[in-house]
Amino acid sequence: MNRSVMRPAGFLELRVWSSGVPVAVRSGRNLVLRQGAGAVAKLFAGQDGASRIDKVAVGFGQEAADAEATALTPPPGGGIDPAALVSAVAPTDFTVVMDQPGFIQVTATTLFHPTVDLSAVSEAGLLAGNTLYNQVVFEPVDLSVGQDITLFWRIDFPFGH
Repeated sequence: MNRSVMRPAGFLELRVWSSGVPVAVRSGRNLVLRQGAGAVAKLFAGQDGASRIDKVAVGFGQEAADAEATALTPPPGGGIDPAALVSAVAPTDFTVVMDQPGFIQVTATTLFHPTVDLSAVSEAGLLAGNTLYNQVVFEPVDLSVGQDITLFWRIDFPFGH
């Protein structure tokens, strides 16, 4: 059986704002993880316990994860409450665009507000409940209390190939 398939492709742009002024922009390609693909499959099948994407998290990994990864990289030396690395994503943060040739596009625009200063944040991911859907690695950026961090995700789901 020929298994050549078009895979979902994604991209993240992270913008850091301080007092309404952009101070940093980072971007990177999306890696869907095995558990993330499983989360989508469970939603498709309507299985009990299936959860929508409801959180965004930041981490400190500097390289693309293995597809088997289940978490983002914690801060070096620890000392930061894991809850400070996660922010809620509302259903209204998503838009589905169905008029693109060859793919359905899902965009997510969500905010992350640091509750503690974070040095050298270099990865982000979306979560469905406690299941990490994806990982994006980007150039390290410092995030501070009082800043607004806007994350723009675009994920393309191909069809007809």
